[in-house]
Amino acid sequence: MSFLPEIEDPANGSLAVFKKHLGFIPGVFRAQMVRADVVESEAKLMESLLFTTRFLTRVQKELILLAVSAANHNTYFVGLQTQVLQLLGKKPEESDRIALDNHSASLSAPDLALLDFARKLTLQPRTFSAGDVELLRGHEFADEQIHEAVVLVGLAQFLNAVQMGLGVKPDFKPRIVFPLKEVNPATGSQRPMLEVPLAESTSPDPDAEFVARVNAGETDAFEELVRRHGRKIYRSLLAILGNAEEAEDAMQDAFLKAFAHLSEFKGRSKFSTWLVRIAINTGLQRLRGRKNFESLDEDDQEFRPRRIQAWQDDPEKSYSKEELRRLIEKEIMKLPPRYRVALMLRDLEELSTEESASALGLTIPALKARVVRGRLMLREALVPYFSKEGTGVTA
Repeated sequence: MSFLPEIEDPANGSLAVFKKHLGFIPGVFRAQMVRADVVESEAKLMESLLFTTRFLTRVQKELILLAVSAANHNTYFVGLQTQVLQLLGKKPEESDRIALDNHSASLSAPDLALLDFARKLTLQPRTFSAGDVELLRGHEFADEQIHEAVVLVGLAQFLNAVQMGLGVKPDFKPRIVFPLKEVNPATGSQRPMLEVPLAESTSPDPDAEFVARVNAGETDAFEELVRRHGRKIYRSLLAILGNAEEAEDAMQDAFLKAFAHLSEFKGRSKFSTWLVRIAINTGLQRLRGRKNFESLDEDDQEFRPRRIQAWQDDPEKSYSKEELRRLIEKEIMKLPPRYRVALMLRDLEELSTEESASALGLTIPALKARVVRGRLMLREALVPYFSKEGTGVTA
């Protein structure tokens, strides 16, 4: 609940600026109309800095506001920016990934560097240096663009503080909800949750020791992480790419990315979940280079089985466990990628529902719907092998 009354002067043109550029008037500005002159100044600044395109693109600017708000664990502005980015063509699921871990999102290298720059300036301003500016210059950002990025970080920090200070409620139902009692988002142990909480097991992360050792300079410890998760990452990439050789190359890329960015892993999810997200993003980047690209984010279509038959009482009587696994894997690989990956993570690699949803950037209900449809498709594909009328076929 807002701590101050919302006062709106119909004659005031400041709110019309937000209506014009956003399509609606965010509550954080309505709540400040007790000082219409302040809102007018904010509107002029945002019209000059955010709503015009001179150096950075409009999407890049909104992404900076999203990244800073996520770094501050500001539920209100993460929800607002997700809505604005959707109006600009970004799917909400992509905004979720950026808010939770921008390295798991489908961003270009320059845009990823830009958001890393913004997050560091937000969370670690005392360690910020000329070297961080040079990193952006290395991605061919001009000084005017870098200056604009710095000012946008400041704008986001200001607006985050205003919203928190006035207690303005979200304009939209949040997809991501951050802990309300988080004082220091850089060191907090609680991680943000999607609309349906993606809380993973409270048991300790079994990889935490090795992650800490690598970050302490013991780089050989990373080999243990590769050994532990290589099979899972390979199979996830195989499910996405459908090609063994390409999956092996992508696996190498994914582990290199994970090693390069391991210091940025904050433990808000299990290491394995974070690693799978990197692998999925790596696989998607390769998929997008294909002519017949099929996104994992397409809307799920209703599936109605064409062949509904009873199975044998015990399929394992006809197949050994290894034969059964090979048969199921073969049929899973024939499914559309979005169902293929969901089943590979959930059923073959046995990730929890929460871990699978987090890795794919889905809510739990969306992941469950995708798994159910995938299982229906798989069951229909397996009818010739397991139906009572079937004779049994060696995989």
